[in-house]
Amino acid sequence: MVTEEHLSEGRVYPPLSDVREVSTQLAARLIEYAYKEGIATTYPEPYDKEEHVRKNQYHNKYESFTPVTYPWPGIEY
Repeated sequence: MVTEEHLSEGRVYPPLSDVREVSTQLAARLIEYAYKEGIATTYPEPYDKEEHVRKNQYHNKYESFTPVTYPWPGIEY
């Protein structure tokens, strides 16, 4: 998944900024291989393997963990 542009820059791996997309593509191809060879363990076979991977990938973006607070009635802050 290294492009000609990356190779001309001297890279042997895709840039880190592309790691999520590269991982998605690789995982989807591995899923295809597993079903083709009869070694898959999850059935039924996902129709859209890339979408299946994207839905099950770890995401490191979280909503705020700060609880919602409200002012106490009658007290000005």
